[in-house]
Amino acid sequence: MNQLTRTGLVCAVAMITTRGASGQTSTTVTNTFTVNKSIPDGSASGLSDTRHLDLTGQNLFKLTDLQVSLNVSGGYNGDYYAYLVHNGGFAVLLNRAGKTSVNSFGYADRGLNITLSDGAAHDLHNYQDFQNPAGGVLTGTWAPDGRNFDPSLVLDTDPRSAFLSSFVDGDPSGDWTLFLADVDFGDQGTLVSWSLTMTAVPEPSTYALLGLGLGGLALGRRWRRKS
Repeated sequence: MNQLTRTGLVCAVAMITTRGASGQTSTTVTNTFTVNKSIPDGSASGLSDTRHLDLTGQNLFKLTDLQVSLNVSGGYNGDYYAYLVHNGGFAVLLNRAGKTSVNSFGYADRGLNITLSDGAAHDLHNYQDFQNPAGGVLTGTWAPDGRNFDPSLVLDTDPRSAFLSSFVDGDPSGDWTLFLADVDFGDQGTLVSWSLTMTAVPEPSTYALLGLGLGGLALGRRWRRKS
């Protein structure tokens, strides 16, 4: 077998193993964290909750999608500011829902039991345009607020830039921190629980290198037998 043919076979093995890696089946896991802590009323210090996840045992190394669920009891939804951080990623989940140039207080509904997803049809900030809880608990799936602005100054017209997509392609393992503040005085709320629904895949390079190594070993043995 000549050198050109050998090179072609090695390239073919590399292509096959790479395709196999990219076709790895994704897995979706949900981690729910019970908190049941009061959110300081009218305080920017807020409530911070950090959870450590280790998904290496499930062979999940690369996030392809992330959703966050929040269960908040009481308080005023227009007072809440919340963000999520992990491994350099940052997303603004809530930022004074309903606050506009003509409504400096935001919405007065009391409580949230929602899921936040970048793919949702409507932005949470203006949720009463699509669902009016009539003072009760907001439910449903919404796009995160995404407005990375001072909660005392933020408006519905501000651009959105801090999405959950900032975590995509990253490692899901490590510390995840939810920060939630009630930045205006009024009724006190409680963070009941929150959850992360992660879709992730194995590390592609692991499978590609393994396949290439095994393929190269087999070809090498065949070449030696023919020499």
